[in-house]
Amino acid sequence: MSTITYKFQITIPKKVRDKHKLKEGDTVTFIEEGGKMYVAKSTDV
Repeated sequence: MSTITYKFQITIPKKVRDKHKLKEGDTVTFIEEGGKMYVAKSTDV
């Protein structure tokens, strides 16, 4: 879970970053499907 800041930014929790090997400079994609939103590492899409 993450909170949207006043600048509309979010922080990806450390557990999630570690599990998916996300690092600074990586690009993520927001996917909307069936009324839900998913975030995926761009190279995985």
